[in-house]
Amino acid sequence: MDGLGESAMPPVQRHVLFLVFLPALLCFGGCGFRNRAAQQQADATIVRVGETSYGMADLERFFNSRLNELHGSATSDEAKSALLDSFVEEKLLLLRAEQLQIKPDDKTLALMREKISAGGIELGNDSERDRNFERGLLESLMIQQYLHDVLFKDLSVTTEECESYYKAHPDEFVSDDVVHVREILAESEAEAKKIQSLLKSNRNRNFSELARLYSKAPTAEEGGDLGTFQRGDLPQEFEKVVFALAPGTVSKIVRSQYGYHLFLIEEKILAHQQKLYEVEERIREKMKLERQRAALDKELAVLANQITIFVDREKLDFSYVGTRLAARGGTSQ
Repeated sequence: MDGLGESAMPPVQRHVLFLVFLPALLCFGGCGFRNRAAQQQADATIVRVGETSYGMADLERFFNSRLNELHGSATSDEAKSALLDSFVEEKLLLLRAEQLQIKPDDKTLALMREKISAGGIELGNDSERDRNFERGLLESLMIQQYLHDVLFKDLSVTTEECESYYKAHPDEFVSDDVVHVREILAESEAEAKKIQSLLKSNRNRNFSELARLYSKAPTAEEGGDLGTFQRGDLPQEFEKVVFALAPGTVSKIVRSQYGYHLFLIEEKILAHQQKLYEVEERIREKMKLERQRAALDKELAVLANQITIFVDREKLDFSYVGTRLAARGGTSQ
């Protein structure tokens, strides 16, 4: 027996923490088998977590449902090893939820079925696909409820902790220059110059009105209001002009592939150190997420020491190249 190894996929890419299962469920119906021999092969045990066995069909459903989470080749040994790790980890969490007799309430199940139906998936035909779908939905909600109601229940971040983080990482909370911009887009330079003259005669106070009358941009009905931008948000040729302007001033005529632009700076907020009250919720969410990840990793380590994990590597269609399962106590033959 060899130890199974850890996936090289970074923890932040594993997505086990939030277990967003609905997209995965939408793929459950796509893994069929054409004949009895293929079905027997699909049902043969490849993974066992505790007393529960899983075959190739189970792995294929899981793998197919999560291909969009992968960066790079979805068929590489590294990618499939990472998916196998995640499969086993979810089954560990499911087993723990079952031990605690966690059951989603009927209202939650009904709401999820409505969302699935709204996505164009019809259930209720009593087919194997529908049964797999229903089972997957129930298991997904069980795990999510276990995480929310048990594992993460007492995790919190105080205002004092947010303040300490804020003081220790001041560079993270520096706001860049921000400008509120309006524009008028003209089809020709002559028309842009005409609008420019009308603006000068009224000290730019009629910019919104002229934008509604003359601008060819989609923002014309909103008086040319483009919204707010930080450095790096606009094309370079626009950024150089816009960020050099003072509030209430209009730019020179700027030519682009779309036509001839005039920009007005409605408001300008210079780069500044953000106050704690501006960023406290962002800090709280960041710290809470980190604590959830730590709690989840710790729980998975405990569960893997308590629950037998077995993988028949000879039946895998790829070479397992990770170490996460070995670290969690997994074995293979």
